[in-house]
Amino acid sequence: MDVVGAGRKVPQQERSRQSEARLLDAAEDVLSGRGAGDFSLAEVASRAGVTTGTIYSRFKGKRELVHAVHERVMDRMGGHADRLLGPNESPLKNPPEQHLGDIVSLLATVLKSEASVLRALMFHAVEDKSISERGAAAHSQLGELFDEALQRLIPALAETPARKRYWAFTFTYDVLARHLGLGHSSPPTENGDWDEMLLNLSAMVGAYLLSND
Repeated sequence: MDVVGAGRKVPQQERSRQSEARLLDAAEDVLSGRGAGDFSLAEVASRAGVTTGTIYSRFKGKRELVHAVHERVMDRMGGHADRLLGPNESPLKNPPEQHLGDIVSLLATVLKSEASVLRALMFHAVEDKSISERGAAAHSQLGELFDEALQRLIPALAETPARKRYWAFTFTYDVLARHLGLGHSSPPTENGDWDEMLLNLSAMVGAYLLSND
């Protein structure tokens, strides 16, 4: 086993990795279902079809289990964002500003795909510094990918002040988070309103970035 994080041992044998993955899957399902509510290891054990003793044989307790789930979600989200927003062979559109709506929609796809478990993890981050710091790093990574995509797909924006592109990402992220219920007590936006929101958001961000002010 390799030792990572706060002394937690990660299994190297395939069977052990699969067993741990089932535990993490179960914990993620429970977290997603509970949202801001608390949960018990007994719930996770029942969902995974194991005993609580099995969980304690791999994790020191609930906090370490939540950390493992969070790390896996952050890694998964980062990989997803890199595939969607990172360099690819997509041809440039004419006018290139048409890419703006695509970039906003791709960021929305990344966040929406993990929204149910992110809602729960963000509430844990309020009182857990390590989760908060890891989440902040993931947020910065999303911002960098968003900014790189803007400059790569819309060359004119490379001349736009970096601070202006930063605020474009911040506004985009905050609106998406609000509509997905991330870090907010309000429920997520219904799907029917989601598409309209993306169109309006893309238009607003485009007007801001492409203005001469």
